[in-house]
Amino acid sequence: MITRTGLDVLAAEGCSTLIGPAIGLIANHTAVTADRRHIVDVLHEAGANLRALFGPEHGIRGELDEVLRVTSSTDPATGLPVHSLYSSVQRPTLEMLEGIEMLVFDIADVGVRFYTYTTTMVYCMEEAARAGIGFVVLDRPNPITGSRVEGPVLDPAFRKLSAYHPVPTRHGLTAGELALLANSEYGIGCELEVVPCEGWRREMWFDETGLPWVNPSPNLRNLTQATLYPAIGGFEASEVSVGRGTDSPFELFGAPFMDGGQVAARLNALEEMHLRFVPIEFTPRSSRFAEQRCSGCFVFTTERERLRPVEANVRIACELAALYPEEFDMRRSEWLVGGLPVAEAIQAGAPADEVIAGWQAALEEYMQRRERCLLY
Repeated sequence: MITRTGLDVLAAEGCSTLIGPAIGLIANHTAVTADRRHIVDVLHEAGANLRALFGPEHGIRGELDEVLRVTSSTDPATGLPVHSLYSSVQRPTLEMLEGIEMLVFDIADVGVRFYTYTTTMVYCMEEAARAGIGFVVLDRPNPITGSRVEGPVLDPAFRKLSAYHPVPTRHGLTAGELALLANSEYGIGCELEVVPCEGWRREMWFDETGLPWVNPSPNLRNLTQATLYPAIGGFEASEVSVGRGTDSPFELFGAPFMDGGQVAARLNALEEMHLRFVPIEFTPRSSRFAEQRCSGCFVFTTERERLRPVEANVRIACELAALYPEEFDMRRSEWLVGGLPVAEAIQAGAPADEVIAGWQAALEEYMQRRERCLLY
């Protein structure tokens, strides 16, 4: 049985629950049905009263990379106003919400804490609560499964748009479940409805759903990259290229100061990584180290069912800190890894197993909180 997203479930019912109220739609290019119809077209055909579109990072069409701020505009296909929420304004204003009776959110998430879309979702939930309007999340599968949870819980002191939720790095929730958790735990209290997926089980990977892959953002182009994202993306701020500006983002990493052969040898000698590292040289066309020759590793997943990417991130970072203590500083990535303790322990040379053990108590407490919002 093919998985049906919240949008597919809604479309099969003629979008009846959304007919009538004036709707503000928070969506991007990932908001498509199984036959690739965009939500704007689905709602128009059903006779929904769409009033405005709200665009997250990368814009409504998902074509703008992370270095850009997205400007407000008009959607050429519908003539609807498009309000950017990735600019100096990151949440809907009362003026933007004027005349709107319901906000609808449909954006694919990647299952990792450091990603902006679910922060935008929560900001919109907070503004919906203030304006006294309803909020609907059309749920989608977690592409890297909803059954595997790992990593340190974010210290709220390091909250920002790109890493907001006090959850582990790989949180094991769908966007709808994360909305339920946020609505309760952050004291938002908005009038929230989640339209769940059908036919999705927590242990399913995206390629087991039968749904079409749509790049959630420009640098996540396939499920392999999404699987490796929590392993490679976690040290991106520490003077390392993670492949942005190449054809294989998050499948490789490196820097001008690295010796890829030496790094690969040390990492391949580690046990239970379920990754293989191949020396590589590359020159990013853009982003970090643009037009500079980098040496590093191409990364292969050998067994995704046993891979623990957040733990792998720590093991890789520990080796890089030992090899390049002057150039590589994990403390620059403190907001990615959840706070100072993890970053400082890595930089101080603590064994990887000790760093990983340090987050287990908070992770166990999160697993108890998580139970209350599970839909599947």
